[in-house]
Amino acid sequence: MMRTGLFVLFLLTLFPGIGETRDVSPVTVDFFFEPGCDSCLQVRREVLPELERRYSGVYELQERDIGIKSNYLVLVAYQDALGVKDNEPVSMVVDGREFLAGFSCIQSRLYDALDRAVVRQLQQDAPDPVVDISSQEDPLQRRVKSFTLAAVSAAAVVDSINPCAIATLVFFMSLLSVARISIGRMWLAGGAFLAASFVTYMAIGFGLLGVLQFLQASRMMRLILDMVLAGVMLVFACLSFRDAIRYHRSGQAGAVALKLPAGLQARIHRVMKSGFRKRSLLLGGLGTGVVVTVIESVCTGQVYVPTLVLMLKQGESVLRCAGYLFVYNAIFVLPLAVTLALTCGGLSTPVLVEWSRRNVTVSKTLLGVFFLVMTAVMLVVR
Repeated sequence: MMRTGLFVLFLLTLFPGIGETRDVSPVTVDFFFEPGCDSCLQVRREVLPELERRYSGVYELQERDIGIKSNYLVLVAYQDALGVKDNEPVSMVVDGREFLAGFSCIQSRLYDALDRAVVRQLQQDAPDPVVDISSQEDPLQRRVKSFTLAAVSAAAVVDSINPCAIATLVFFMSLLSVARISIGRMWLAGGAFLAASFVTYMAIGFGLLGVLQFLQASRMMRLILDMVLAGVMLVFACLSFRDAIRYHRSGQAGAVALKLPAGLQARIHRVMKSGFRKRSLLLGGLGTGVVVTVIESVCTGQVYVPTLVLMLKQGESVLRCAGYLFVYNAIFVLPLAVTLALTCGGLSTPVLVEWSRRNVTVSKTLLGVFFLVMTAVMLVVR
């Protein structure tokens, strides 16, 4: 490869009169970086000074901090248009056509890419840019849509049939069925419990989103969080499959390892008994729903947290996250609503208990599959 000063003179001899008859625009070099990252500082120390020495007056450097939303959108637009999957903390795009990801790639390929761009500028026959920056919102919207409603719904279904949730559901319905209250009052207590559970789980979701967003503020923290979650979910997957096999063979609840601790189960039962003994079934149902949902989240959070993390990894807006959370939690409380309706219609507790027993093997298997899929997603999606 020729040094730039000589290379540009050589090109001008090939295309005499170009500089006199036409304005030749400088080559645009977009420099995407994260403040404080080691490879970004390395580019500044080792590449940018050499770039200026070789190509002074030939290029225009656009520095883009990807911590700023508009710059991140430009980066996403280039990645989508050029088919780039790498997510390095530092990258460059030369002439809107050649994407260089990571320090090593920039150091080894930048000058060749600039030489080719200079040729295009001198020939004045370059095609239209591959990315229209004025429409930079579109690529991000496409990424947002990649986290589909179906994916959120599937996670919610798995969570709703989690044995932790089912056990609470069965006990809740057994309390209502033996309370010897009218159907109307049963609907009142059950409806209040449902509403409180839904609102509380929504609030927990927004709280967790805030915490997770804070933890993902830096690339290092995102990497650590992904690795930790992937490791935990892999363990959960193994335990879930083991629980499914053990329970299928023995039919004994004691064979299940991944479940709500006995102490918390006992506390849930005490709270529910106390709540439905209150004179006001409405207040009792609301209070019980809040407390039970908070305690139960220790177990159901196994599915909730990875789903929330994936939302953040896909760049979800607050409004879209709220919509997904609404759908997720509506599906989560749906089995409880159906069981409430059946209980009010005369469904007996033994039938509920038998159904919950048959559900364990299937639900544990589905949980295992879910954890394996989410482990893969955490490791692949960046």
